[in-house]
Amino acid sequence: MKRVLHHALLLMLTLSATTAFSQNPTGKPSQFNNLPRQVNCSETEFERALSAPKGQTVSLAFSDNFVFTGEVISNIVKYGTLQTILVKSPAYNNSLFSISRIINGDRSIKYVGRIINKKYADGFELKQDASGAYQLVKVQTDKVMPDCSHQ
Repeated sequence: MKRVLHHALLLMLTLSATTAFSQNPTGKPSQFNNLPRQVNCSETEFERALSAPKGQTVSLAFSDNFVFTGEVISNIVKYGTLQTILVKSPAYNNSLFSISRIINGDRSIKYVGRIINKKYADGFELKQDASGAYQLVKVQTDKVMPDCSHQ
């Protein structure tokens, strides 16, 4: 009986470890577990961020329970049609929020961006739905940020 219990316990531990590994194959921790898979965003928040100069602290309210606060570490305009900022947040373990505003030939505007941290398994990618609304959608960082280290 002891032997059966011992084998059952080993089997449960193995299954538990296998399940945990299959959910996060990188072994990296997740940092956005407490947030929904998708967060609706306002273009007004993007514009506030893009107007902040390098060195300024910004607080971007993506939702009531998701405010990304950090320092603008870069704000670059190229060609008059592309602007990109980078915000580093100590509150999220120095995760980086990158957002770009692209002005198309027809003067329409598109935003692209991500929240990533190479130390964590999850992040967010900015997506636009069919109606034109923007959402931050959870992603596995290894799928959007390949590991370039040589082992």
